[in-house]
Amino acid sequence: MSVDAIKILRTEHANMRRILALVNDLLDAVEAGQAPNFVLLANALYYMRRFPSQVHHPKEDLIFRLLYARDPAMLDEVSYTRDEHKEIYEMEDWLVELILDAPRPGTTARQRMLEFGRHYVEMQRRHALREEKLLFPRAQEVLTGSDWAEVAAKFKQIDDPLFGQHGQDRYETLYEHLMQRA
Repeated sequence: MSVDAIKILRTEHANMRRILALVNDLLDAVEAGQAPNFVLLANALYYMRRFPSQVHHPKEDLIFRLLYARDPAMLDEVSYTRDEHKEIYEMEDWLVELILDAPRPGTTARQRMLEFGRHYVEMQRRHALREEKLLFPRAQEVLTGSDWAEVAAKFKQIDDPLFGQHGQDRYETLYEHLMQRA
């Protein structure tokens, strides 16, 4: 199960990187003075706020809790990662609200949106990289068969509303845009 659980998490990270690339490109367009697609940008960030917090991060948190139980030396990394999840949620909520206000060119609000958006994208990239390079491999090393059985029992396959069986109208435009980029 360790390979399956970690593979699923890495696939979800890859999908989230696609969204982050789109967010970055949309921020580039705003910064270049192009007409912003605030609806697409807000939709991308809304997805990043909902799917990871409701599906992805609870899976990670379960694995990280078991990791800490097996390797107490990982406490600082596990705690930092969980705290970062909360910080990311706050950033996403704030960004979605700011973007929905459609800040005008030349305003402080537009500049804050761009700066905060760039910080958010970079933070997300570093966060996932640390999980993939440090926490996932360590979990694969120290978790036992019974730990992975617990993960399997609780690791519910909830369909990703964007990359899964897809059918939620809310993400249709975002999905179509991502498919055109592929």
